[in-house]
Amino acid sequence: MKIWVPNSHLGDVRVEKGVVEFDATGSDPYLHCRNLSIQASPTQFVLIRLRANRPGNGDLFWSGETEGKYGGLTEAKKTTFRVRGDDSWEEIPILPFWQTEGRIRQLRLDVYEGAHFAIDSIEIRDWGRGPSPPDSTWNWDFDGDLSSWQIHPNSDLFMTAFDRGSTDGHDWATVRMRSDIEGVAAVVWATDRKSGLQTQEFDIQGDGKIRSYPVRLNGLPNWRGSILAFGLRLPSASPERVFVESVEVGPRPIGPSELKVSYLGFEDCPNRTEAPCRVLAHLTNVGAETATLENLEFRAPEEVQVLSQPRVEENSRVGFEQTIPIGWEVQAMKPGKYPMSLIVQSNGDPIRTTATLSFTPSLHLPHSEMVPKPHPIETSLHVCAYYFPGWNTPEKWDCIRETAPIRKPMLGYYDEGNPECVDWQIKWAVENGIACFLVDWYWIQGKQHLTHWFDAYRQARYRDQLQVAIMWANHNPPGTHSREDWREVTKHWIEAYLPLPTYYQVNGRPAVFLWDPRLIRDDLGGSEDVRAAFEESQQMARDAGFPGIEFIAMHDHDSQSQAERLLAEGYSGATNYHEWGEAPELAESSTRMEYEDVVRTASGTWRERDRECGDLTYYPVVDTGWDARPWHGKKAQVIRNRTADGFERLLAQAKSYSEEHGKPFVVLGPVNEWGEGSYIEPCVEFEFDMLERIRKVFGIPEPSGWPVNIGPSDVGLGPYDFTK
Repeated sequence: MKIWVPNSHLGDVRVEKGVVEFDATGSDPYLHCRNLSIQASPTQFVLIRLRANRPGNGDLFWSGETEGKYGGLTEAKKTTFRVRGDDSWEEIPILPFWQTEGRIRQLRLDVYEGAHFAIDSIEIRDWGRGPSPPDSTWNWDFDGDLSSWQIHPNSDLFMTAFDRGSTDGHDWATVRMRSDIEGVAAVVWATDRKSGLQTQEFDIQGDGKIRSYPVRLNGLPNWRGSILAFGLRLPSASPERVFVESVEVGPRPIGPSELKVSYLGFEDCPNRTEAPCRVLAHLTNVGAETATLENLEFRAPEEVQVLSQPRVEENSRVGFEQTIPIGWEVQAMKPGKYPMSLIVQSNGDPIRTTATLSFTPSLHLPHSEMVPKPHPIETSLHVCAYYFPGWNTPEKWDCIRETAPIRKPMLGYYDEGNPECVDWQIKWAVENGIACFLVDWYWIQGKQHLTHWFDAYRQARYRDQLQVAIMWANHNPPGTHSREDWREVTKHWIEAYLPLPTYYQVNGRPAVFLWDPRLIRDDLGGSEDVRAAFEESQQMARDAGFPGIEFIAMHDHDSQSQAERLLAEGYSGATNYHEWGEAPELAESSTRMEYEDVVRTASGTWRERDRECGDLTYYPVVDTGWDARPWHGKKAQVIRNRTADGFERLLAQAKSYSEEHGKPFVVLGPVNEWGEGSYIEPCVEFEFDMLERIRKVFGIPEPSGWPVNIGPSDVGLGPYDFTK
């Protein structure tokens, strides 16, 4: 252990037969290797042979510097790796692409708390490089054999390296491949301008057909300078299920057009019988050449009348990655689920897409001049849910409108600052068992944004039926918390929020949920300073007539030592914004998880968090999904196949768990993170189904007394869309 030095967060460190073993007992466990002098190369990789008794993520920090705030180590100079953690030996290749450092002078291997590790070896290897590619088109033919690009059998990266490759004239990559799994692949490269692996992701279809996938490189911020390595990343769990025929990089994309029906379904909701309803199709060209839309045929069963057809120009042209919306108006006289089909003729090839659309019975309600009065139901447990007030301009809805129309809210692409919209949200929440919104709230040195929802809530007719609490999303720049600022923010809470008659209390005190305790600690100077600030807040609250403030941490409670530190600082509880259980570890791809895995494993994670938190009360989270593609495109992580049935089973587990462990409330994931893909508010995809599962699990006494869920159009109100 003369080269790799353990820090104090590693316990029982010993060397037996050349193997280093230790327990990660603290919150920041690592081994540090200094006094190195290694010439950095883009083709070097670190190979670790280790064994761990539980899965997790580690980080390899690397640097050519030894001075600075963190001794030369920064978040920008690290590579994260996954540990299988099944108590068997595994080789983990880590590709840092640290070539811009010049020389590597230190390495730090960070592991994760609560696991036992054995490390047999840490090596730096080189996978070699070839000659510079030609200035003309780069072309590689594989015919399914990627062995010439394989760096290590356990890596999902397949790459080739060369001395210098110019980006001039190399504007597009075309990957020709087939796959029997749907997922995300990426074109990857290293450049002399920036350290780390650069990537451009693309979706792959899982139907086993050979396709050309064009990937635009020109214009990307890191496709510049000299290219030192180039390759592909395939879905990590199953690269053997992908057949790569060829890769070409040149001035233009290669391959035919391919028109795809990316969406077919309702445009709005609810969709009642005896009333016109809109059906929407999105046609997207995912091929390289411009597609020609030659003919379009929409078919509905005889029970559904097609009231209007779209006006589509003959031989309409659709460019690469362009999407065109097309709509029909239909009407059903009887409730039921009806199959629809769309046949698209493009470049001589017919494309048939089907969808089943559900029409619900007309309620024949009279028109109303205001949102009908809510009728709250009783629940066996308090149910809280996160609320994101991020929809205050029409432009923010563009990503949903253009890429995820199935998420369109029942309120439309609404103005979130409209008190009438908030009245609908209150009505839907309390009639389906949600007692409180934990509202994302922002403050940076006295400057606030996204306060429009709280402003509308204060004006809402039914405000006093829904409780609220602040979830301070302090994603603040470093250095923006201070003792003076803490006094100011506490004063603002006491004056503007805690006096609300519906402000939510935990253990008899108004609750404030704090996103990042670590950032507060770092800015204030340490745990003692946090405790002093919290004690001052408590005194300010008591002086104003409140019994104090209940501080609940949203992060930084992943271990016993972290929880003990939070308790010492003055927090009394802990929870999360999301809880995915073991879904990331069970995923077939690093960016594609399954909601069923969340349902199956979340309760085990609740128990683990409860044990780690100890006297810091943990409140379980029922996750509402994740699919951030509208915001982050193809790089986004996705939890697939979320269903109301799965959500109900997760709710039932949370109810049983909370009753067993005496939890006073349970927290639902966000109700309206439309961009991140965490939503249960009524929308085209689910209508009221998600909300109704909440009252089915938590509601009392009998369903016969519960109100019927209605939408604005049922009583002649709305739409609430922004008008451009």
